[in-house]
Amino acid sequence: MQTANSVQLVFVVLFAIIASALVRKGRADPLAANLPPRQRIRPILLEMLDPLLAIVVVGPVLAHELNLNTWHVLAGLIGISVGIPIGLLRSRVQFVRAIKSSRSVVLTRSRAEYALVILLVILRSSEDSIRQNHTTSITLLLAMLLALPIGESFARSVSMVNKYHSSTVDSPSMGLSE
Repeated sequence: MQTANSVQLVFVVLFAIIASALVRKGRADPLAANLPPRQRIRPILLEMLDPLLAIVVVGPVLAHELNLNTWHVLAGLIGISVGIPIGLLRSRVQFVRAIKSSRSVVLTRSRAEYALVILLVILRSSEDSIRQNHTTSITLLLAMLLALPIGESFARSVSMVNKYHSSTVDSPSMGLSE
């Protein structure tokens, strides 16, 4: 288990470094200065990597829960199924436009982003205590809640990438030109 945690930590650190560089790239984009307050520019690659982070962070704990029994697998599938429409809705709310010249997208910030991060932190923090006091209903709920961000992340990422690719030209926002 120690080796798995070390590998997971390496992936999280590596992702953090890559994500930090990509976020800085988005902030350095000259168009970022002209965006409305709740909008930001993000390289599309960062959106594509998001599901990988969800798997690295949640995957090991979810895998343990799914190995308990068939009911936990079903709970995980329900969690993913609930996460998919949430991800699709979030992409529809967040996506503003594509900037093909810099392979980026303009997104609107959402409170749901912060809520999902808080949910993941709470689940990871309470993982050991949940396992110690493991009533089946609690572990089923845990499997469902752990699978939800994976479904959400994949659906949002795929939808964002599709919106990016279906945009035919750079479309200036709020009358701004590039």
